[in-house]
Amino acid sequence: MHQVFDAHVDTLMRIPGPREFIEGSPTQVDEPRASASGVTDLVTAICSEAERDPVKGFIRAYSNFLELSGKSSINLHLMVEGCQQLVDLPEGGEAMKRLSVASLTWNGANSLGGGIGTDSGITPRGRELAGELAGSGVVLDVSHLCDRSRRELLAMDLPAVATHCNCRALHDSPRNLPDDDLREISGKGGVVGITFVPAFLGGRESIEDVVYHLEHLVEVAGIDCAGFGSDFDGIGRLPGGIADCTVWPDLFELMERRGWSPGDISRVASKNWRRAIKSE
Repeated sequence: MHQVFDAHVDTLMRIPGPREFIEGSPTQVDEPRASASGVTDLVTAICSEAERDPVKGFIRAYSNFLELSGKSSINLHLMVEGCQQLVDLPEGGEAMKRLSVASLTWNGANSLGGGIGTDSGITPRGRELAGELAGSGVVLDVSHLCDRSRRELLAMDLPAVATHCNCRALHDSPRNLPDDDLREISGKGGVVGITFVPAFLGGRESIEDVVYHLEHLVEVAGIDCAGFGSDFDGIGRLPGGIADCTVWPDLFELMERRGWSPGDISRVASKNWRRAIKSE
């Protein structure tokens, strides 16, 4: 069975508490199902901007992360979407020390830069914070940046990845990346996580479309740039052929039928992300 490093899940924001994750929950990801399907690593995102009460949402999700980090058999890597949280909330400073991945924005603009749906650039404070984060070993995620902010960040001499995006050449969505940006991330030694969000897949919005985007990414940017970032528990409607985190063996079987070698599957399933994202 191939090991899986899933570079983006929203499960911390969905589970009532750590016990449900470890013992089993109605979310799209929990430890029993994920472990049985080969998952060894999860980048677990916190996005309190999506919550009615951002402060409570951040504290609850961060508490889940802290407790699970000491109990789960899966390696959990902390990500924050919308780094305004790190600036505004009392717990932000402590969380920053534990971060593996950070996105300056979520959707919309904040004091750091422009997210999807805007045409804003990276602000001076955003540039400063990006440098601070990178200097601490945090990898910067461009997935939620608008085109202008993303290109400005990629022009900086900083490590960058896209944890959950697809290929704009196959489906024209502002959350998908043009080929030039795929190459830019590859040139930085970064990885792009092909995501399962139906609205970013196009086509029949199926498991086959996931592989089509992956294959385009490899053709354009090279196999060392390719990975997965499912966005499980951030998706209401899943693509055809994908029910939850038990999909991985089926996905890899499909890739084998399309001519992928076991070694190349292992690279995109986990090895590339292990290189790009350091453990705490």
